[in-house]
Amino acid sequence: MVSARRSRVVLQARTSSNRLPGKVLLPLCCLPIVVLAARRAARDGIETIIATSDDASDDRLAQTLKAHDVRHLRGPLDDVLARFIAATADLDDDDICVRLTSDNVFSDGDFIRRLMEASEQSAAGYAGFSGGSDGLPYGLSGEAMRVSLLRQADRTTRDSHDREHVTPWIIRRCGRHAPSIPRVGELDLSHLRCTIDTLDDYRNVTAALSGLADPVAAPWQELCRRLARWSERAQPFVPARIAAGELQASLVLGGAQFGMAYGIANRAGKPSDEELHAILDLAERHGVTHLDTAAGYGDSEHRIGSALTPASPLSIVTKLPPNVLDGQPPAHEAAQRVHVAVDRSLWLLERPRLEAVLLHRFEHYQGSGGAVWQTLLSLKAEGKIGRIGASIYRPEDLSVLLQDPEVGLVQIPFNILDRRWLEPEIQHAIAARPDVILHGRSALLQGLLTIEDAYQWPTADVDLAGRCITGMKTAVAALGRESVADLCFAYARAQPWLAGVVVGAETAAQMAENIRLFRTPALTSDEAAVAVSSLPYPLPEELLNPALWPRR
Repeated sequence: MVSARRSRVVLQARTSSNRLPGKVLLPLCCLPIVVLAARRAARDGIETIIATSDDASDDRLAQTLKAHDVRHLRGPLDDVLARFIAATADLDDDDICVRLTSDNVFSDGDFIRRLMEASEQSAAGYAGFSGGSDGLPYGLSGEAMRVSLLRQADRTTRDSHDREHVTPWIIRRCGRHAPSIPRVGELDLSHLRCTIDTLDDYRNVTAALSGLADPVAAPWQELCRRLARWSERAQPFVPARIAAGELQASLVLGGAQFGMAYGIANRAGKPSDEELHAILDLAERHGVTHLDTAAGYGDSEHRIGSALTPASPLSIVTKLPPNVLDGQPPAHEAAQRVHVAVDRSLWLLERPRLEAVLLHRFEHYQGSGGAVWQTLLSLKAEGKIGRIGASIYRPEDLSVLLQDPEVGLVQIPFNILDRRWLEPEIQHAIAARPDVILHGRSALLQGLLTIEDAYQWPTADVDLAGRCITGMKTAVAALGRESVADLCFAYARAQPWLAGVVVGAETAAQMAENIRLFRTPALTSDEAAVAVSSLPYPLPEELLNPALWPRR
């Protein structure tokens, strides 16, 4: 048993990681990773403090810790040992310091107590556990030591490696003494990683812990079991990046097809319930992070809500009804309509919170005296919704939205024929708002770009349609792509400012094909220039905007 000595957990943290910069600030179970790690360590009343650096790169980290009321101190960036000395300055030599890292949220009070018991049972006063070779995941690690050992190391070593990694001098002096930590149900999990060191680590842990009812209270064994279950069903990920501080897979699953026969090339209609479950399962297993839907997409929201489990890692982006301002209602009535619409989406999607809600039309941004937008702001402040923004059609609309600091996500139509979004003034406005996530829809222009018969295009200018078709075929051949769909997806993914590309699927086979194409290399900037060089430009908005296509 642990004695009456005082004990303190010190978690080291910084944002200047080389492999995954800013990782400790990334969201996990609705909390920054560093905050979740601290709360799990302190869950059973054990004193906990974050030791970060006084470098400017960690100013945001310190602000985040203060905002979440997490005790912390700052010290030298590279001399982490000095931070530990400062964090334990008020403790006695015989007190216990537990060293954890803030990129591992699996450790909890039970795990920490095992470390402290082992250090007290060790004649030298040191115990450490690293996982990865004893049936437990790599990264389930920590060290416990008498404070006197930290102080001896501080007085003795000036080696930069020793001081950056805190305990090498102690280990050389004391040897290793590992606590007895049982396997999880006799499972061998040593092939798994629970540390968050790379983007794939983050994607795996995020998916594994998605839907966790109480991420602070859940025992470390339960987190291990979840990681094991996820690893059994996970498949090779589609590419992803960190955009505006969030994980964004390049493929955003479009949900319009789930609620209506959507797209000019749609031949299958709405997928069956069985097919829908298969599509969503493929998206989850391959690391798709976002699912796009809308109140105006038939019964898409209801079908998605019925199909997804509470543990689904998919974040849902939905839109207010397109008729929310029909009849030009006064401000109070417009606000009421928004409240009703958001509550209905929450109910249909069976979610306690909506990750993102967009205006279905840009005109709703300022309509009814801005009442719709102001209501979204209040719902965001209440925590009912996360990011807010709009689905738009024109670059000039984007210029207006990006001037609003509350805009967090915008969906635009973007495809290989539409170069309006690449104009310098638009790109400058985008670059000035790295906090805004941009999703591109219409990469295949509702399937139009895969149709090879110019007479089926929604334009009276058959010659123009023919030149578009021929130009895309020329680019496919010149760049060695396998199809027009492959070319169009690769072109959209080549845009570094576009976080995700919205692509729907009517069948599981189509979803699997989309995933396969998204896992091929995107075009380089030079290849993207080659791709558009054979295409006519500019093109009329009547062709680029499906809302203006003649009804058939």
